[in-house]
Amino acid sequence: MKALLPLVAAAALLSGSLGAQAAGSLVFTPTGSTVSPGSSFAVQVRGSGFSDNVVGGGLNLSFDPGVLALTGVSVDTGVWEFASSNGLVDNALGTLSDVYFNSFKAVLPTGDFAVASLQFTALAIGSSALQMSASASFPFANDVAEAVAVSFQPANVTVTAVPEPQRWALFAAGLGVLGALVRHRVACS
Repeated sequence: MKALLPLVAAAALLSGSLGAQAAGSLVFTPTGSTVSPGSSFAVQVRGSGFSDNVVGGGLNLSFDPGVLALTGVSVDTGVWEFASSNGLVDNALGTLSDVYFNSFKAVLPTGDFAVASLQFTALAIGSSALQMSASASFPFANDVAEAVAVSFQPANVTVTAVPEPQRWALFAAGLGVLGALVRHRVACS
């Protein structure tokens, strides 16, 4: 792996010195979620609208550490088979740094493609933006070593207290008993 890092760094340096090519976007799926405290959920990171053949790239992520904890990162190695890293998670700061991925398949990713899956746990009631940014260490590049411009689309996660189904059932049963009592009193009058 140490022998691979200089090659990746050289490719990144070379690709960064050339003009940026056609843009694509990295997006979250879903773009908005509502979950309850303590629940675990996954968010997918996908490439969208890339007109170039993408050799690889990298990203950083920020989120509210008071609301969410990032519990897992998994780069899609079916797409990015050559080299990848799940990055460095810092839940105290709410960051994920330098997730990178590369492919040297005969048919490179273009258009829309999977990048990674992020697993979170909701810690507390609140709202957290999920915001990706470019990794300075691992810029996106195409198959002719040109930098590829990427826009990073945000997402939002809302953590709310959701009434438990048992409480609704108990509430409905209570209303039923009250309705029966009122009906009985009306019938007796």
